[in-house]
Amino acid sequence: MENFKSKYGYFDSEGTEYVIINPKTPKPWVNVISNGVYGMVISQTGGGFSWHTHSEFNRLNRWHQDLVQDNWGKYFYIKDKQTGEIFNPTFMPLAKTPVKYECRYGTGYTKFKVEYPKFEVLTEIFIPFGETFEVWRFIVNNKTKEELKLSFTSYFEFCLGSSADFHREFHKSFIETEFDEITGIFWGTKRLWEIPLGDRGHWNIEYPFNGFITCNQPIDSWEGDKEKFIGNYGSLLNPESLKLMELSCSQGKWNDSIGSIQSSVTIAPGKTGEIAFFLGITEDKIEMPKRLREYFNSESLDKSLNSVKEKWGAMLSPLEIKTPDKGMDYLVNIWLRYQAISGRLWGRTAYYQQSGAFGFRDQLQDSLVYLPIDPELTAAQIKLHAKHQFQDGTVLHWWHPISETGLVTKMTDDLLWLPYIVIQYIEETGNISILNEKEPYYDNPQKQASLFEHCIAAFDIVFCRFSSRGLPLIGAGDWNDGLSAVGLEFKGESMWLAAFLYGILYDFAPLAGKLGRKEIAAQYEKKALELKIKFNEFAWDGKWFSRATKDSGEKIGSRENTDGKIFLNSQTWSVITNIGYEHYQKTAMDSVKTFLLKNNGALLLSPAYSSPDKYIGYLTRYAPGRRENGGVYTHAATWAIKAFALLKDAEGAWESYKRLSPINNGMDADKYAAEPYVTPGNIDGPESPNYGMGGWTWYTGSASWFQKIIVDYILGVRASGSGLLIDPVIPADWESYSVKRKYRGCEYSVNFSNPERRSSGITQIKVDGEIIIGNIIPQQNKSNCLVEVII
Repeated sequence: MENFKSKYGYFDSEGTEYVIINPKTPKPWVNVISNGVYGMVISQTGGGFSWHTHSEFNRLNRWHQDLVQDNWGKYFYIKDKQTGEIFNPTFMPLAKTPVKYECRYGTGYTKFKVEYPKFEVLTEIFIPFGETFEVWRFIVNNKTKEELKLSFTSYFEFCLGSSADFHREFHKSFIETEFDEITGIFWGTKRLWEIPLGDRGHWNIEYPFNGFITCNQPIDSWEGDKEKFIGNYGSLLNPESLKLMELSCSQGKWNDSIGSIQSSVTIAPGKTGEIAFFLGITEDKIEMPKRLREYFNSESLDKSLNSVKEKWGAMLSPLEIKTPDKGMDYLVNIWLRYQAISGRLWGRTAYYQQSGAFGFRDQLQDSLVYLPIDPELTAAQIKLHAKHQFQDGTVLHWWHPISETGLVTKMTDDLLWLPYIVIQYIEETGNISILNEKEPYYDNPQKQASLFEHCIAAFDIVFCRFSSRGLPLIGAGDWNDGLSAVGLEFKGESMWLAAFLYGILYDFAPLAGKLGRKEIAAQYEKKALELKIKFNEFAWDGKWFSRATKDSGEKIGSRENTDGKIFLNSQTWSVITNIGYEHYQKTAMDSVKTFLLKNNGALLLSPAYSSPDKYIGYLTRYAPGRRENGGVYTHAATWAIKAFALLKDAEGAWESYKRLSPINNGMDADKYAAEPYVTPGNIDGPESPNYGMGGWTWYTGSASWFQKIIVDYILGVRASGSGLLIDPVIPADWESYSVKRKYRGCEYSVNFSNPERRSSGITQIKVDGEIIIGNIIPQQNKSNCLVEVII
């Protein structure tokens, strides 16, 4: 069955694959595949790049972002040796129109099926777990009544190290290639690694890795020089080398190095033949050939691909929903968590943005995705980030694995996400002892401190950054990096940060009390109460809460402003943390409906800034309606759903979800442009001529939040300190739905029925046939239980 079909593609019947049927999508539609160490981005045309550990520090192949042409990647050519005609098993680089084209994206793999007059080729691309290479397997069906002789030739430009090799004449001087005739592996390495390490000056560090490509069939010839492959002033549309009988077998230190090997298959009439190539990066040239040979036969390749599917299935299966909204099911059960894990936590890269770094606030929030499936992975993320905190409580805004270097900024919210995620983890698991676990400080690796002490250090530095009015200072930005100049003098205030801090203090104080730190608990309770009073006194602007004040004292997000009158986050978090007085909360969210809730979800602010304001920051320099400047910033837009749900505003919550859903937006594919199976970072707002166009997909913190808010606050099954809380806020016309999720070692199968067609409220809850009082299910000390809920 073809679900949510547009002219470019559809979901299969189970929602486990997205099938692209037209390679000329409005923008590149990609899959980000990673096993946690090695990864790749691949587009529907076959473009993209691969990396080991860090997408910017250790990249296999050269690639340049081009959302119009999408013409950089790792490519393969198929040559009919009898006629000389060449084809691609993907769409690029020849861009020939095949008889039939299909590209399937799944969790951990991509498949292309391309049909030409003489043959059909199925390409399976995946990364085995535990390996640092990718597999390109080609299965060719000969449609003719004659023997078919084909050669397969690879082509990619070696990068090997930092992706920033735009000065190719310089960087190519350090790359060398070598074909090992014993193992059949074409190796590439580099004598320079341009990262901030080393003890003997710049551009003087060894690159310890080797890039490679090999094949499970005998290799006829190879090519290590770009000029010899495409020809002087030639192109990938008609490479000179493919006009010849074989490649030149060039290799060495003096080329513009590429990875090209050629192998042949002969296929009998009406039969099928196959060939597989393996590309990757390794530190061990001795061991890798042995590992590769384990994958050289068809049975092992089948087993390996099935293992990838099973691994992802096992990771995602602990949480499953079944609702009247099939698109919601697809997003929660598969695609949002796959995006958050493969794209954000493991790959940390995508097509619109390549990073490779860990953001202190970013990957902490992303790790929320693990809570209902494997909360110890969230704990591991917490500990990793704690190691990147300074002794004074400040943190690296982001840091690079491999070099362990990072950016010190005056961002004021980063450090608070550590206690926030710790609180979420303890609510999910009940494991308060995590606060006693010790991790070192970034600036003093010898000093071990408990996670409780790490959290206290964060609070202490924030308490030192308060204005005379008793509100936290914004510095170089709070959650919104684009407010980059609001408080550089550390005079400007953040109303959103006040709300965020209030919620954390309110939740952390009881934990301090349980650990016997009564004085800290009392201090935080007092501070939270003071914040609540100050927030409502100074942030309330008549019909909504203002966003911030500049160093000059001028308000941002106020009715006094011409541009940027109202910001989303101050309204949503006034509800989420309950810092806002009750009557203010409802009025503020009514203003969100009036001014911010648009066709594709809630805008981050309105009206858009029409000209740059250097005292606010780069947010104002975006085109009006683009990204944070009057667009839907998807991360923040998910919080609007939560706020409406907490107010039991089912219509507001549902409209915010429905308009934000990439599946719904993707039904108008040309207008939306972005992939319909993952969230975008932003959607253009009404002040843009491209109103409704999505962008910056995959690499966005919205995926983890979106799935969490759907399950926790619309479907209403969420962890709390005292048990599993049942609190749905759904469309009134839903008759029934179900949620399966783990909570503290027990699998809960929660079945909802809605005979009175209500949006919220609970009439009755039964746990294994026994009625319970209230809407919190106490922890069940069993492996599974059945919960029946009547709304």
